[in-house]
Amino acid sequence: MNQSTTGICVSPGIATGTLRQYQKGVYYTKDDIVLLNEWITSNVALLKDAGGLISNQGGITCHASIISREYGIPCLVAVKSPEPFVEGARIILDATNESITFI
Repeated sequence: MNQSTTGICVSPGIATGTLRQYQKGVYYTKDDIVLLNEWITSNVALLKDAGGLISNQGGITCHASIISREYGIPCLVAVKSPEPFVEGARIILDATNESITFI
């Protein structure tokens, strides 16, 4: 696909993994790039091993930002993409350079 999209870096780093929609009660691994588009008030610890976090919403003080900085996970927020995110897509999240590339 090789489509690229951008967002705002709130925690730098690079991760390659599979895009997963956040679901309560699911443990995530370094191979998971988790799409957070809801308020996370419980089960935050389930995200500590995720490879990366992205959100279509938010800013530097949103839940995704705070979680990513606390656990040192690469994260982009306010992500704008010309195409909808597809569960299971392989992506490269380069939060440092504020880009997401679908591979």
